[in-house]
Amino acid sequence: MRTLADGLAQKNDNFLLLRFIAASMVIYGHAPAITGRAEPVDLFIHLNWGTYSGAIAVDLFFIVSGFLVTGSFMRNPRLADFAWARAIRIVPGYLACLLLSAFALGAAFTELPLHDYLQHPDTFDYVARNLKFDTLMQWQLPGVFAGNPRSDVINGSIWTLPAEVRMYVLVAALGVIGALSWRALFNVVAVSLLVLGALYPEQTPMSNPREYLRLAGLFVLGAFCYINRDWIPLRGSLLLTLAGMSWLARETPAYPFLFAATEVAFVFWFAYETRWRGFNRFGDYSYGIYLWGYPAQQMLAALTGGTHNYVNALSGFLIALALAIASWHLVEQPALRLKTWPSRIRQHWRERQGGAAPEPQTVDA
Repeated sequence: MRTLADGLAQKNDNFLLLRFIAASMVIYGHAPAITGRAEPVDLFIHLNWGTYSGAIAVDLFFIVSGFLVTGSFMRNPRLADFAWARAIRIVPGYLACLLLSAFALGAAFTELPLHDYLQHPDTFDYVARNLKFDTLMQWQLPGVFAGNPRSDVINGSIWTLPAEVRMYVLVAALGVIGALSWRALFNVVAVSLLVLGALYPEQTPMSNPREYLRLAGLFVLGAFCYINRDWIPLRGSLLLTLAGMSWLARETPAYPFLFAATEVAFVFWFAYETRWRGFNRFGDYSYGIYLWGYPAQQMLAALTGGTHNYVNALSGFLIALALAIASWHLVEQPALRLKTWPSRIRQHWRERQGGAAPEPQTVDA
C-alpha cells in the first residue's frame, strides 16, 4: 500500500499548486460579502456542503501547514532555527502588505484630507497592532472604503495569521518536550487535544475566536499525518469513500468530523497523486494572493460599485496575482535567502572559538 512516506520519498509534490488554488478560492469566497450581492450563491453552498469555498480553502491551508511545519522542525529541531525560519516566511510579506495598505492604498482611498489621514493614530496603529499577531486586530483605516458594502474591513483575510503563529508555538513546544520524535507520545497528545476541543471547546486556548478551534484541529491533523506518515494511505478510493460518507452524514453531528477527514485525504491525494507537476516551475505566490486578495477586491468595490460577484472575484484575483508576484520576487524570496543566518552565526562563533568542524546543513520546508 502506498503511504505518505512514499509520497515524501519521491521528493516532488503539488503543494504549491494546491495552495495557489486555495488562495484563489478565498478570493472567490469573499466576493459576495465585498460586493454586497447574495447571488450567485457560493458553489459549495449551492451543492449543499454546509460551508463556503473560503472556509474550505483556509482548512486546506492549515492541514498543509501542520504537515509541512512539523516536518520542518523534525528535520532541524534547533528552536532558534525553527523560530527564525517561521518568522522570515510569514513576517516580511505580511509587513509589506500592512505598510502598503496603510500608507499607499489607504492614502489613495481615504475620504479624509491626506494630511489628516497620515496624522491619524489609527493609520500607524493598523500596522503596529496587526504585527503583534494578537486576536485584537485592527480592521479599519480612517475613512478608507467607507462607502463600500463591507466598509468595516480593509483586509479580512489576515484573521487567520494569529492562529497560524499559535500553531508554530505548539509545534515548538511539542518538539522541545520530545513529543515529535516519540510517535506514541505525540499520538496521545494529539488525540487528547482533538478530543478536548470536540468535547470542551470553551476550555481550550484556541476557542477565541471560535473559528480558531477548527483551524487548530486541522493543523494538528496535518501534524498527525506527518508523524504517522509510514501508515497513512495515499488512495483515491479512500478520498471517495470519505466524501461519500460526508455527503450522507450532512444532517448529523458526525458531519464536521467526516468532512475534516475528507479534506485531509484530499490534501495528500492532490499533493502526491496528481501527475502534472509543471506548476512548480513558478514561484510560491499563494501567500501573496491570500494577503492581497481582500484589499484588491475592496479597491474594485470602491471604484466600480456593486459589480457582479464573478467580476469582482476574477478582477481581484488578477490584481492580487500581480501584487503576489511582486511580493514573492521583491520581498518573500529575498527574505528566505536569510534562512541560514542562525547556522552561519553558530559556525562563525565556533571558528572563533577554535576552528571546529563545519555544522551540517539542514533543509527547511
